[in-house]
Amino acid sequence: MKLTIEDSKKAAKFDVLFGNLSGLTDIINIYINENGLHMQGMDSSHVCLFDAILTDKWFTSYKRDAEDQEMVCVPSRIFQKVLSTYKPDQNIEININGDGCKLQMDFKGGEKTCDKYFELPTFDGGSDLMDIPSDDSDIDIIITSKKLTDLVSQFEIFDEVLSFDMSEDQVLMSASGDDGSMTAKLSLEDSQLIDYGIVEGLNLNASFSLRYIKRMTAFNKLAHEVKLELSSNKPLFMIYDIEEDSYLKLVLAPKID
Repeated sequence: MKLTIEDSKKAAKFDVLFGNLSGLTDIINIYINENGLHMQGMDSSHVCLFDAILTDKWFTSYKRDAEDQEMVCVPSRIFQKVLSTYKPDQNIEININGDGCKLQMDFKGGEKTCDKYFELPTFDGGSDLMDIPSDDSDIDIIITSKKLTDLVSQFEIFDEVLSFDMSEDQVLMSASGDDGSMTAKLSLEDSQLIDYGIVEGLNLNASFSLRYIKRMTAFNKLAHEVKLELSSNKPLFMIYDIEEDSYLKLVLAPKID
């Protein structure tokens, strides 16, 4: 399998995507097919998982041979260390040999840097591709990524748990702890709250780990907007649309009293 990314904006998003996955999982399972790459992984506590697709048309070029390995596993921290050397004006090339034993990543071009060539270890033993349910949610929120990221950073001052209290009339987010408390009331007229949909007559209260939500908002540069899907006693879905039918979906289990 060989792919290239020559579009600087997409290369930057690739850097954001894979560079932040080390905060969620030790191992990135990469499933390779003729339609592109499908990535999944889960944290060691099985509280948060990610599901990401980069379609073949998202890349400048993408080629998979019939004899190529269908899945490889890559250590996320090594991937992140390699990406830390990437410069914004460079092209990215990735080549995984047919048996999946080696992943070669090259950064080429750039006016103020040099070409760089890396070989990363891969290994077998990853899990089968998980089926992530896509049931209709009780509440859908579309908000600017920056707004959500800023709020989460402020909530982090006060507690380790972020609580949602939502109805047809209001969206409240709150955190409290020994250092005080903070409640944010999102105006339904706020231009940064792009869309808000809720099942008629519903009042929903849900709490989630702020530490994990902080890691989930670290991907904010993937897209201008982020979608939150919530349902009673079910996980939180956070979805970034990366264009070209590509996306990052993060799933976080709720806090149980």
